Amino acid sequence: MTTTTLELLREGRRVEIWRKYCGFIDLSLDEFMGIQRRLLMEQIDLLSKCELGRHLLGDEVPTTVEEFRESVPLTTYEDYAPYLLVKREEALPVRPHWWLHTSGRSGEYPYKWIPYTDGMVKRLGECSMAGFIFGSCSRRDQFVFDEKDNMLFALAPFPYISGAALQAVASEFNFTYLPPMQEAVKMEFRERISAGFKLALKEGMGGFNGVASVLARIGAQFVEGGGGTIKPSLELLHPKVAVRILKALIRSRLDGRKHVLPKDLWDVKCIGVGGTDTSLFKDQITEYWGRMPIENYACTEAGFLASQTWNGKGMTFYPDCNFLEFIEYGQGEGEEDAVRVPKPVLLDEVEAGKRYEIVVTNFMGGAMTRYRVGDIIEIVALKDDDVGIHLPQMLFYSRSNDLIDLGGLARLTERTIWHAIANAGIPYTDWVARKEYEGKDIVLHLYIEPKGEGQFDLEEIRDRIEHNLRGLDHEYADLKRQWNMEPVRVSLLAPGSHANYYETRQREGADLAHSKPPHMNPPEQALRLLLGAGAKARVG
Repeated sequence: MTTTTLELLREGRRVEIWRKYCGFIDLSLDEFMGIQRRLLMEQIDLLSKCELGRHLLGDEVPTTVEEFRESVPLTTYEDYAPYLLVKREEALPVRPHWWLHTSGRSGEYPYKWIPYTDGMVKRLGECSMAGFIFGSCSRRDQFVFDEKDNMLFALAPFPYISGAALQAVASEFNFTYLPPMQEAVKMEFRERISAGFKLALKEGMGGFNGVASVLARIGAQFVEGGGGTIKPSLELLHPKVAVRILKALIRSRLDGRKHVLPKDLWDVKCIGVGGTDTSLFKDQITEYWGRMPIENYACTEAGFLASQTWNGKGMTFYPDCNFLEFIEYGQGEGEEDAVRVPKPVLLDEVEAGKRYEIVVTNFMGGAMTRYRVGDIIEIVALKDDDVGIHLPQMLFYSRSNDLIDLGGLARLTERTIWHAIANAGIPYTDWVARKEYEGKDIVLHLYIEPKGEGQFDLEEIRDRIEHNLRGLDHEYADLKRQWNMEPVRVSLLAPGSHANYYETRQREGADLAHSKPPHMNPPEQALRLLLGAGAKARVG
């Protein structure tokens, strides 16, 4: 019988816990590919015995990995919608344990439902545990957690993958969540965060996983509001809370600061983050929380795909969650290329410095087969000598549909635009960007909600952002150098525009995933709602 993680911990076998969850980083590339090929053949066998699988595989069942890659077409969610939107479990390779969902497509379906088998749920919990460990350790073979360590519940609840991951990890280890999971899932996000912090002031906090921008914003509230979530209340009279706040005040004064930061209140063991904005907020989070965040890469259709290790550099792929293929970026990413079938490569064929669209085939009886996730990743190195990893290292680059294409002359990602705005030194609440037209001219129109009531020089804001974009993207720089184009336009949104948008969407019954406008190319309806309070001005 397999020894559980809690049994290993109680016996003092912490090194074995680390190796159980994180030992995959010691695989050679040949060993990694061997696992990939073996599990793919097991998955093909499962697919061949179900209706969905026969639909995807065609008349002839592939007998080798090479046949699979030659004969089975690449897929998108539309290929699965007739089966998954109505949850036709009898048509799937294995009956699901859970149905998780992600956001859908406007006007087509509200969610993309994804089935998770028992094996996938188990692996989701194991990879979640690995992410916690990588976010907490400073070397190999180190396991720092103790039973019932308090973890802030700072993610979307089940059936989103973030909440599902926390639920799955409960089968691996007995963390205590603040607020308790059964209560947290009934709360709105802001209410959940507030309740979690109140409990953490009393009970302490060992760490959390969260979206990078949210964690940075929470830290910023401490600076701006003299403590952010610490409001005068009866809870502050509790002896444990009073002692914690007194110690925090002493820490901040010894550090020469007038304001209390989260790191003054809690010595967190672990910070795990995700989201397209992670690199932008990494330094902020480290400053506010006293610990460098470690990034995990996951999506609903594939579960966990990769994790950073303790050095915070590239991410290493998991070998046994999905069969991985990669389409070189620029091949078939646009609608005009839909009729052309790109030729994906495998992990042992990727090249450092290149960007790829990722394609996954679920293992363990999952449904998604040669599925185009819609994410662009960058292979930053073929190994990590610092940590001693001999597997390709990746970082998330962008969503393939989150690009603004300026006439084929420059393609800007959400991350690039975010950096350009942040580096402009403008205090802001949030923003959206759209590709628009002025007559025959293509423009990049930024709608920015400034923070505070100060006076803003719109021309200077536009010039700063334009300058930053040239420094961040060489193709964009060529627009000015070669074509004398400066396409940036800026409108300032009225204060509270994003908060009003969120509250309106909540009143309309919108799910959490649809309560915030997308940063890139928001649809007309979303933009009209965001502009409800009126754009204050525009730079032409």
